[in-house]
Amino acid sequence: MHLPSRLRAIVGFIVLLAVSSLANAAPPSDAEVLSKVDAIAADYLTRPSAVGLSIGVARKGQVIVAKGYGLADAEFGVPADKDTMFRIGSVTKQYTAAAIMRLVEQGKISLTDDLAKYIPEFPTQGNTVTIYNLLNHSSGIPSYTDIGEEWVKVQPLELTHEQMLALVKDKPFDFKPGEKWAYNNTAYYMLGMIIEKVSGKTYAEYLQEEFFTPLKLERTRYDSNSELMKNRAQGYSMRQGKLVNDKPLGMSQPYAAGSLISTGEDLVKWSMALSSGKVVKPESYKMMTTPFITLDGENTHYGFGLGIDDWEGRRCIRHGGGIMGFNSMLMWLPEEDVHIAVISNGEPLPSGRIANEIARAAMGIEKVAAKNEPITPDVMTKIVGNYRMEQIGMDVKIWEDAGKAMLQASGEGQGAFAIQWQGPDVNGGNEFRASFDTEVKMLFADDGQSFTLFQGGGQAVAKRVK
Repeated sequence: MHLPSRLRAIVGFIVLLAVSSLANAAPPSDAEVLSKVDAIAADYLTRPSAVGLSIGVARKGQVIVAKGYGLADAEFGVPADKDTMFRIGSVTKQYTAAAIMRLVEQGKISLTDDLAKYIPEFPTQGNTVTIYNLLNHSSGIPSYTDIGEEWVKVQPLELTHEQMLALVKDKPFDFKPGEKWAYNNTAYYMLGMIIEKVSGKTYAEYLQEEFFTPLKLERTRYDSNSELMKNRAQGYSMRQGKLVNDKPLGMSQPYAAGSLISTGEDLVKWSMALSSGKVVKPESYKMMTTPFITLDGENTHYGFGLGIDDWEGRRCIRHGGGIMGFNSMLMWLPEEDVHIAVISNGEPLPSGRIANEIARAAMGIEKVAAKNEPITPDVMTKIVGNYRMEQIGMDVKIWEDAGKAMLQASGEGQGAFAIQWQGPDVNGGNEFRASFDTEVKMLFADDGQSFTLFQGGGQAVAKRVK
């Protein structure tokens, strides 16, 4: 489940720095990978926002790392182990998408089915919304996590389907279905309702019977605030520089968009099963990993519950998750067949960045420093201007200052910073990195009318304001 975020804290999938592989070097042994993962985890656990981590690494069909680090419960000093369950947030979406695709394969639903067929009580305001639109975030239905105070004030409550839909049912669509892309938790909530209606089982029952039990994912399940669960991690955040308990959240609310708990080991086992045809047919998985292209040609880098992009010059399938007290990342690098899962119960600790470091360690590659090329006059002219990120309600200004390109986003605490030119990208546009963190990337279209921000496991599109 992705929560409203600012420029420096977007949750989801990410493209980072280009690197070079160590030519002809043998990949590290399993023991070497484990040693490096231990060192990476130890380093991150020294940070103020760190509490505990669950990490899984699989390579060539074998789990080679399955460990818990730090604390499952900071107040009682309970250590995390490999079986400690953590909330995975929006990584849940790929389970929901796979459940939908299984029902499609069984002929019980169709991707072209109208939402009104399954949830007739939801007013579509003259629009036709298909299951396909729900899966790839192109429905235009408002996401309940983006409506501000209306949602914030009910977050602690366990709400019914009717109450959840009431949060958005009277709000206008953000855009016509299929025209644009905007990350949408309401859409995945609705997919859960469809699974229930078609299967005759609750969402939790369906996933347990269809996926968790057959795949022996014994530490994966639907979360609950009332049920007693052995070896479940508590979540934490930071406030005024101090570690605090996470904010309360009724676990009926994330539902099919972000309700599951799991371990690093179970996540990489799931990723291996999903990518190898053991969950859905290869043709279904291909659809899940085919990016949706908007009507104006924008590559959304998103399929069905999965992000698709390049990482370190390699194809990468991934999805992150952010939910009160936790964040997570699950990624697969098909070229080397490496699966990596990281879950943190310290909400600000960056699981995506930890996963990237582990991926480099597992493959024996090193990170190359970002460039800071002099910006040519024509490139500077293309990028300078005012932009709007509709997905997260943020304005961005870019201007020139003594030959440097400076960027500042709207909102409290958003300071100006320089962006560093990396040169043209493969699609003819221009790539920039943030000076405050060169793992934050911006890809500008060749015509300068838009750019895509990749950061912290997510992305957002900014379009020039006329």
